[in-house]
Amino acid sequence: MSYLGELRRNVRPLVAASLGVGTSLPLFAYTNSIFAPHLIKAFGWSRAEFALIGLTMLIMLPFLPIIGRWTDRFGVRRVALIGSLLIMPGFIGYSLMGGNLYVYFALFTFVLIIGSMTGTLVYTRVVAESFTQARGLALTIVNCAPAAFAAPLLPLLNMLIEDIGWRMSYVLLGALCCICGLIAVALVPKTSGQIVDPNASSETVASPVEATTRDDYRIILAAPLFWLILIATFLCLLQTQLHSSQMNLMLIDQGLTTQTAANVASIYVLGTLIGRVACGLALDRFSTPLVTFFSMIIPAVGFAILGTSFDAFTVIAVAMFLVGLSVGAETDIMPFIVARYFKMRIYNTTLGLHMIAAFLASAAGALGVSYTLARYDSFEPFLFVIAGSIVVGSTLFLLMPKARDYPKIG
Repeated sequence: MSYLGELRRNVRPLVAASLGVGTSLPLFAYTNSIFAPHLIKAFGWSRAEFALIGLTMLIMLPFLPIIGRWTDRFGVRRVALIGSLLIMPGFIGYSLMGGNLYVYFALFTFVLIIGSMTGTLVYTRVVAESFTQARGLALTIVNCAPAAFAAPLLPLLNMLIEDIGWRMSYVLLGALCCICGLIAVALVPKTSGQIVDPNASSETVASPVEATTRDDYRIILAAPLFWLILIATFLCLLQTQLHSSQMNLMLIDQGLTTQTAANVASIYVLGTLIGRVACGLALDRFSTPLVTFFSMIIPAVGFAILGTSFDAFTVIAVAMFLVGLSVGAETDIMPFIVARYFKMRIYNTTLGLHMIAAFLASAAGALGVSYTLARYDSFEPFLFVIAGSIVVGSTLFLLMPKARDYPKIG
């Protein structure tokens, strides 16, 4: 089957995964930063206090492998259905908040857990098991969905908050995500979880219950490649808080207004779209380690620019565009790497463990941001630290096996 023919044959699982991921956890990373300035103004929280929101990622750690294992055992449809139904109560909770920061932290954690059940951890399995030749491009399409939703939504959401208030805006956003999530679940093929790489004869279908959970974790954790990817991912994703909950605050710190910051956020989203398409196409054609290295290292330049004293609108827009180019690619790369080096039988279990590194990095980054703001009242010192960590992490990815016929783990 041809490259494009594989895409045409699997339109339904591709649309299901794109709609599910596009209105779940990855989208919230964009929308959180839009609500942040309004919440801080409404409740009088300090920026340093608010930056600690990233520590909620630590509570997520035990849930990620559980969600991944559930998906391997029970399938995408069941896990995603639960997530889609439970997301609305989280957003209603946001709308009812008082000024207690810990209540916000608790609600944020709940939304993180539920959002993970409809995010890339779950839905990328639909793509990984349906595609072989065009897997990189298919993952790109899925992971472009949040950015495609966010590009028009961010400025509109900011105007909506200023017009009807952040409380009602939370409710409307939650309703949108719930409805789209249920549609996505309905589109997931009923055979999902039973078919493994239909175009590849080298990997047979295996029931997830044939091996015990302990055996599978032992196989994964004993692989040096797993730890290499985990460490590299951690170093590259220390930046997470700077382009999620802290992005608008960071841009306002550069001298922009809330609306101008929202407009720059749209430019950043455009960068994620371009970066993801380029990365996905490259992954299908070129060496995985090289593509990963070049894709992940680009934000180092953008963060270094933001750390300088150049604060003209054009300079900031270009820097955020560069950050977006690679941040967009990272969500394509992690599922692709897992499908490339690990067998499909343990795909979600492995991806869940790798996402622990992402959440740990986010929590560590939150501490770094909070400390920097408390001591320097500026993001600039942390921006240079992040640029350095990205360079080191990106270089580690070059140590991954380059051979196309590298035997899969598991």
